[in-house]
Amino acid sequence: MKAVVLPPPQPVANSNHFKMNIPASLGQGGADLFSLTSGIQLLIFDWQFNQVRLFQGALKDHSVGFGFCLDGRSDYHPTCFDRSFTIRAGESCFFSFPKGVEFFEKTDDKRMYRVNLLLDGERLLTLINRDEDRFYPILKSLEKRFSTRMGTILSPVMRTVLYQLLHCPYSGTTQQIFLEGKSMELIAHMMEQLCSGCRCCYDSTIKISDTERVHHAAHMLVQDLNNPPDIMAISRTVGLGRTKLFRCFRQTFGLSPFEYLRNHRLQMSMQLLQDGEMNVTQAALMVGYTNLSYFSKAFKSMFGIAPSELRRSIRKQ
Repeated sequence: MKAVVLPPPQPVANSNHFKMNIPASLGQGGADLFSLTSGIQLLIFDWQFNQVRLFQGALKDHSVGFGFCLDGRSDYHPTCFDRSFTIRAGESCFFSFPKGVEFFEKTDDKRMYRVNLLLDGERLLTLINRDEDRFYPILKSLEKRFSTRMGTILSPVMRTVLYQLLHCPYSGTTQQIFLEGKSMELIAHMMEQLCSGCRCCYDSTIKISDTERVHHAAHMLVQDLNNPPDIMAISRTVGLGRTKLFRCFRQTFGLSPFEYLRNHRLQMSMQLLQDGEMNVTQAALMVGYTNLSYFSKAFKSMFGIAPSELRRSIRKQ
């Protein structure tokens, strides 16, 4: 069967909304694409071909996707993988793939109605960078060239959010804000579903060489508190994959790298305040906190006393 190349999306009301209509000779309907301010691309497909069709496409700018199928069925085959995956009504899926991947999709002559959310892998890592253990299954999948988890049932709450998204009552800027919020809500529900009940079992022992790498990583992390290196840069330098680094770090120190850095900063600020040479603002800036309110909350959460109160008590001594 010869593959059909669908026409590219064309801008509609504003620069953030694009639309692709299926040629009348092939069927009816089309797709809407919204480029949201967070970097997420929202795609809404609602079409029906007049016969079984094989069409060709490409995903150029994004490497992670969440799919939600409300109606229809199709077989999706990315060229970077050796087999196809079936997309069915009532199911959702998560997939990661190389940027620029081409794909073929075979769909029948029934209505296809689904929503896809595409984003960059780095954006997803930013969203979950303080909860690595909980989202270990997702982090692990991002390390592979191609990974997919198909056939997850659409939950009632997902269906409610999808209905709200597909029947947005607003336009213009308000529409963009609404779609952004609902897209993030869908991603949150999907991530919870992917990781709920999943216990990531791995060997609790660490090789001596890996322990040395973790200690090297910890040293790099706190060497410059005002400008700590990116976790990916640390990962490359010490020779551990990002997921393995987080796992070994927690097994070695009982903390994630972010928690380790935060604790080190706060302990250093405590020492500076106890020395009596700096005020609260100076101590906060010295250890890398530019938001004084956030620093005070973190300090009190860790030590049970606000830094200003500690400072006053020291001056009275």
